[in-house]
Amino acid sequence: MLKSKIGRLTLLGTLISLGFFACKTDSAMAESKYAKTLSFSPGQEDQIRIACIEAEDNTLIQLEAGIYEFEKLSLQGPLSNIGIVGKGKEKTIFDFGKQASGGEGFRVENVNQLLIQDIQFRESKGDLLKIKEGKDIDLIGVATVWEGEPEISNGGYGIYPVLCENVVIKDCYARGASDAGVYVGQTNRALVSNNLVEYCVAGIEIENTLDAEVWENEMRHNTGGLLIFDHPGLKYDGKNTKAFHNNIHDNNYRNFAPAANSATGVGNLAPGTGILILRTSDVEVYENTITNNNTMSVGVISYATVDPKIFENNPAFFPNPQNVHIHNNTYGERGAFPAGAYEHELAQLVVQLHENIKAIDPSQEQIQHILFDGFVIGEGANPHNLCIDEAETVSFLNMDVANGFASPSKDRNPFICAAQ
Repeated sequence: MLKSKIGRLTLLGTLISLGFFACKTDSAMAESKYAKTLSFSPGQEDQIRIACIEAEDNTLIQLEAGIYEFEKLSLQGPLSNIGIVGKGKEKTIFDFGKQASGGEGFRVENVNQLLIQDIQFRESKGDLLKIKEGKDIDLIGVATVWEGEPEISNGGYGIYPVLCENVVIKDCYARGASDAGVYVGQTNRALVSNNLVEYCVAGIEIENTLDAEVWENEMRHNTGGLLIFDHPGLKYDGKNTKAFHNNIHDNNYRNFAPAANSATGVGNLAPGTGILILRTSDVEVYENTITNNNTMSVGVISYATVDPKIFENNPAFFPNPQNVHIHNNTYGERGAFPAGAYEHELAQLVVQLHENIKAIDPSQEQIQHILFDGFVIGEGANPHNLCIDEAETVSFLNMDVANGFASPSKDRNPFICAAQ
């Protein structure tokens, strides 16, 4: 059997990365980077709009504490070396609550060397902070918030870089997104660290992205904690994602995504999901704490399971996850399936499978921690190099989806790679 192709990130590499980006965003150094500094206070919203429209390269926009009310705001390039810095994510607040129509709260497009720091964005009808087609993007100490009971009417994405290169999302907070609180899509290189995401449908989502590292984040009270997956027809096939030292717990919240988010999107994300790996390749999940996610702690799923027509509609799209290594994680206690698990197709399959298992073995009070759908293409028991090197006490289930769940198996031996 092939060994996992994914090497572990060294501690030295982590420290170098953290040190580099800490220096990169130091406020004293930040000011020295810019040729022009503009300062604004609450009540100067019109001047801020004009500053964004007329922005020039090498400009720092400083924002005093307080609440700024906008219908929407945009910064359109091509631009380079732009900083937008507040006094703290609980002090400097961009409020889009009076929006009369949908769309983003703050949209930034075609801006390179962008720093957005210490600002809260809240209550837009669409996505709160969307960054598109930029390079060297630092989002530091940013918050995106929909307050109150999370609802379908909330915007889809909180922090939303897409089609970018070299993205850092650090020390941020996201709440209430009806899709993903922190989303990185179709991006080349991303570091996502030390963020708190709660009461979203998907906590952190890495989609069709190359070279992402997700570490030391907390994901709690979402429908699902961490999603790593690919859809067909996008710029990249996702590859090389590492997720480590995260605390992923109590993600059992109801799924409040709009119905338009189809069965292959978060609209069908099972409440009670810790980590979901769908179709992507070269993923390493290690040294995380994964507790009280009551439908699946970790799921490894083929795109064919969520979209049986994928072979017909996209014959060139290979649907299965490949080179996935799951090891040295800590799994805690779980409770009963959340109520929402009975309302979504993938979760319903898990619930029904558990009922079938319990009918044979009444002692099996909970579904296994790690669920593999068992959909394989090719010869051998493990043609896609799924490696599960966890303690023997960590339960595993091959769901045998392709055969209608006829022969689910707890045998993890074909997927143990450490000694191979």
